Amino acid sequence: MSAPIAAPFSRPIRLEGWEFTVSVLVGLGCGVVLLIAVIFLPWWGDNLTLNAARIVSDNLYGAAGALAAPWLWLLPLVTLLAVVLGLWGALKPDYDAVAAAGMALVGLLGLAYFALAAPGANPAQPGLGHRLALLACLGLAGQLALAHPRVITVMGRRRLPWSLPKSAWPVVFLAPPLILYFIWIIAPTVYTIYLSFTDWDSVSAPRFIGLRNYIHLFTRDRNFTESLVNNLRWLVVFITVPTTLGLAMALIFNTEMRGGRWYKVSFYAPLVLSLPVIGLIWAWVYNPRLGLINQFLMQVGVEPLPGWLGDRRLAIWCVIAAAVWRQVGYVMVLYLAGLKNLDPTLLDAAMVDGASRWQLFRFVVLPLLAPVTTIIIVISIIDSLRAFDLVAIMTRGGQSTQVLANFMYMEAFNNYRMGYGAAIAVILFLISLVFIGFYLSRVVKEELEY
Repeated sequence: MSAPIAAPFSRPIRLEGWEFTVSVLVGLGCGVVLLIAVIFLPWWGDNLTLNAARIVSDNLYGAAGALAAPWLWLLPLVTLLAVVLGLWGALKPDYDAVAAAGMALVGLLGLAYFALAAPGANPAQPGLGHRLALLACLGLAGQLALAHPRVITVMGRRRLPWSLPKSAWPVVFLAPPLILYFIWIIAPTVYTIYLSFTDWDSVSAPRFIGLRNYIHLFTRDRNFTESLVNNLRWLVVFITVPTTLGLAMALIFNTEMRGGRWYKVSFYAPLVLSLPVIGLIWAWVYNPRLGLINQFLMQVGVEPLPGWLGDRRLAIWCVIAAAVWRQVGYVMVLYLAGLKNLDPTLLDAAMVDGASRWQLFRFVVLPLLAPVTTIIIVISIIDSLRAFDLVAIMTRGGQSTQVLANFMYMEAFNNYRMGYGAAIAVILFLISLVFIGFYLSRVVKEELEY
């Protein structure tokens, strides 16, 4: 009987004396550099919008005036393969040889672009992204040499200038995400705080005016007061209604009942829809002539029919109701997960002691769900403070429905008062920071207790 044929990659490939750990890490680093070069850096000239990803997209969709780049699609493919192979080799050390060899072939494929692309096809000089991508492809193609026994021997005998102690490697791996977090989150936040002390129309240079924006907000601007009150209304409703309804539905659906799965999916389905879609759906539901609600009221003989979104007294509550419809399913799922993790011995002990259903819920289930409730409340608060989409779609901020996020957007991008909009953003950030800080302090306290 013939021996069975092994499936591809079913056994680790080992080469005597070769070590591929450094090779895989260098290849992964080249893949990340290639990703940055293709997406974020100028491919021709110094225009950041003229990057490789944009050129490939323009060629794919036949955009007018697109630069001809018939072979440039190779580089996004090379980038994807390099990152995937690098992660595979790093997470699966038994197959690092295959990953390193694959990255070398992928690097040669990337170099094929630079060989096939006709020089001078574009009028501008190659940009930073073009040059960096070439270096990354060379690194991918040549990283396999770092695994050769002779190179390993030299590296072992002589401490290279760029070699790092083991204690420094966590910093090396944490540095890229921390740098990106600083660039995309911390730096814009600090700059927004600076802009809040200026008068800037996004065209001329910002002019420092001190606390004038904040003084005007708290003393003269009625729109700010109205927006803040609407956010507080949204916050109170979001803490109470979705939490109560979600817990009630979780308790019902946690039992074995006919069609329970279908009901769970039905209540969770609104969360899958995007907020603009939900806004359009509920704008139609509230339509005074053709809407679902007024059609029903007309059939039962209610007169006069409410204007809903056209009524200044009802509009904000109508928008909040649409948001609650989406939030209830999310809260239900979180509570269902919490109920599934309850210790059944505690529930059985309470029932043996003669506890009624209400006592079981009040003194056993509800205290055990306290961590889940804390998370739900904090998430609900944050969601209520960053409300924007539904107001923008359903009322565009009219009929006294404006919230802080919409007010900030209108002042910054419609009225070109960037400094004033930045001041509103800072206030919204500080309000959110209070609740987030409270939640983080609770989490840290619980971790220290354990």
